[in-house]
Amino acid sequence: MAYHYSDLGMPAEMNEQYIADYKPYMVQNPDAEYEVRSTVLDDRGEGSISAVTFDKFEELIWVGNTRGHITSYHGPQMSRYTAFRVHMTEEIRDIITLDQGLFILSKTQLRHQIRRGLVKHTHTSENLKEMQCLFQSSPTNILMGGHQDTIIDFDVTNMKESIIPITEDGCAVLRSGGGSLVACGSANGTVSMRDIRSPVVSEHTFKAHSACLSDLDMQGNLLITSGFAQTSTMAVAEQYVLVWDVRQLKAGGAWSLPVASPPLLLHFLPSVSGRALAMASAGHVALLNVNNKSESGKQSVFQVDTQGSLCTVMDVSSTSQAFVFGDQSGHVHLFSSKHNNEPVFNNFSRETTFATPVRLPYVGFSETFSFSSIPLPPLASGSKWFHDLPEEFLKKVSRKPRPIDPEILKTMKMKGPIGYAPNPGTRRRNEYPYIDDNLEDIKQPKPIDDSTLSIRPIPSSYQKVEVRYNKNEPNAILDNINRTGLPGIEATLPNSYCNSMIQVLYNMPPLKSTLIAHTCAKEFCLTCELGFLFRMLDTSGGAPCQATNFLRAFRTVPEAAALGLILPDQGIDRKIDLVALIQSWNRFILHQIHYELLETRKKEKELALLSENTPHKAVRLKNHLKNQ
Repeated sequence: MAYHYSDLGMPAEMNEQYIADYKPYMVQNPDAEYEVRSTVLDDRGEGSISAVTFDKFEELIWVGNTRGHITSYHGPQMSRYTAFRVHMTEEIRDIITLDQGLFILSKTQLRHQIRRGLVKHTHTSENLKEMQCLFQSSPTNILMGGHQDTIIDFDVTNMKESIIPITEDGCAVLRSGGGSLVACGSANGTVSMRDIRSPVVSEHTFKAHSACLSDLDMQGNLLITSGFAQTSTMAVAEQYVLVWDVRQLKAGGAWSLPVASPPLLLHFLPSVSGRALAMASAGHVALLNVNNKSESGKQSVFQVDTQGSLCTVMDVSSTSQAFVFGDQSGHVHLFSSKHNNEPVFNNFSRETTFATPVRLPYVGFSETFSFSSIPLPPLASGSKWFHDLPEEFLKKVSRKPRPIDPEILKTMKMKGPIGYAPNPGTRRRNEYPYIDDNLEDIKQPKPIDDSTLSIRPIPSSYQKVEVRYNKNEPNAILDNINRTGLPGIEATLPNSYCNSMIQVLYNMPPLKSTLIAHTCAKEFCLTCELGFLFRMLDTSGGAPCQATNFLRAFRTVPEAAALGLILPDQGIDRKIDLVALIQSWNRFILHQIHYELLETRKKEKELALLSENTPHKAVRLKNHLKNQ
């Protein structure tokens, strides 16, 4: 994206073992024309998305974040392809793809890399001060604009730059409708039209918005802009999209298309004439019909589930079958039409080069195969395997020798302690069958013993025990059964199917210590309730505990009800697949813990930053967060 805002969320610093790497849950809107196909968390959520673009030659999506990382995803499933770092301190501003690779722009640097991640060229110059956007003006030239008084014309063949001075207040957005005109938008709301063949002189300059410009795009002779209007006290986001005809700019022939939310990002659909996307910062997306003014009220709208974070970038594929959006929390969302489950990014994409897969050696299992030839994996901890018994339980026993043939004993002649006998010829050379004469012949049928088929009672230690809980008196049955001293969780409440997974989470020391140390002011926080439950299990002394507070908070989460994780109080339906249910609950609770911990650490980091600058305001903000 050519124009964006800096990260306001301040990503949290979390250990790698606590970072979730699965798709978040979201409820689909049945009335929307477009729906989400894939959602991934880029770079473990440690930076907000600052640039995203579809590859024009392969089925790839390139994503850049504020930490200087570039990650590519292949196909509509968004499987990770390559990942590398471009800059250590600067964020990624823009990305364009060419036949020979991709060009990545940061604040003071232009990097050329191939799609597999190898660096081909790094261009730095004193003229690159505050760069913002890239535009391919020809197969061998790239225009670079930014918040400065020059535009850089870069020759990708010779890797040389030329300076184009401008009189406007910077050039934050560069767009073209396919002709020779290029729209250059500055942050103060001014738009200038320049000819690619002679970009030094502006063909036409006009004020599109009184306060500032947020985004613009061109298709043919149509130019659309969105921005802010200046009032007497402050700048206000305009809740409409302005449409300009570049052939009638002097006549002021512009019309507006109202939208439900103030648009922040704009993009035309390349394969559809007069259709454009307008996205608000909150994730509300509207599909506009620019050519027909009378159909401004007939808009196809859908919502990007950003979970409260702001949308920062978006892009449309060359086939207009897929849209990609990025937000400040580090998530990348791929959308396509409801009836197109496998969208294609380009009409004639070439094959993507993948790494050669490592083939495992072929092993044929037969009667002569030795299982000891398969090496054991390396030990995760310790120095011995679990199946290695101590020395006191082992005894070396030699193979029992086979009895000597009586024919040999008859013909044997003793000379001292050594006996000599001729070979009777009863066996062939080097033949020795490893068969015990006492083994039964498996080919002969065995007689069936009726006494072995009698029904035997189940031992008492394996019989099901009916446990009756009593809060007032100690339970002798539980004391006899549970001799381990480990606490249990009562299963008398609804939705107690999750008790087993709660015990699994309780026996993970890193996760357990993190949840116990977590505190926040949220009323129904599942992370807080799990921490309280784990603390109660630690101090119970082996007595069973109840997860009443956790289950009550669990029932208030709307995402859990939408996923069908809340069971009715009357009883469990026999048609419910309990295996799939507990798997869905496990994915949901891990995602919820990650989200709540990340939100809490963001607020703590904001509070720490404010306390360093304005201590009195930080105290008021802390009290305000507690009241919330």
